[in-house]
Amino acid sequence: MIIPVLIIAAVVVLDQISKYIVLTNMQVGDSFNLIKYILNITYTTNPGASFGMLKDHRWVFMVLSVIALILMAAAIVYLGQKKLKGNTFIRIALAVMLGGGLANMIDRIIRKEVVDFLEFAFVRFAIFNVADSFICIGSVLFCICIFTGKYSLFEKSDKTEELQETEEKPEESEEINSDGTEN
Repeated sequence: MIIPVLIIAAVVVLDQISKYIVLTNMQVGDSFNLIKYILNITYTTNPGASFGMLKDHRWVFMVLSVIALILMAAAIVYLGQKKLKGNTFIRIALAVMLGGGLANMIDRIIRKEVVDFLEFAFVRFAIFNVADSFICIGSVLFCICIFTGKYSLFEKSDKTEELQETEEKPEESEEINSDGTEN
């Protein structure tokens, strides 16, 4: 259980430190190249969800975010109690997403809006932050866990395992000779 907690804490700390640096050194709207033609630092704020959605319905988004964070935390605890093959990897994916979600929730509670500052110079459509990056990374890891089929959120019952084993074994066909005896 310690690994997910450390990951969550690290994500929150990294995000909040990066936002503090931007807040103390820039004004909203300020921008500069960090890596020419690749990454800009452009300070902006977002009172809503991704791309400013639900900005006029902040409480709805806050409630949905809290529910999602609680479900991720419950899944981490649940998986921590189970001894499933590969559940450490899926718990790490959930912890990365949970850390990003908590970091952005801190902004929404304290500042009433999320501080965004990372902008790809080659595709100008969204400005995001460290927490958003971790949410995306965690989501990709989670999808890898689920879609590869190597990781499971739930224990397989004995009957399910038996069915899988019998499906994997090809049935031996018995041939009967013309005289009625088996080969």
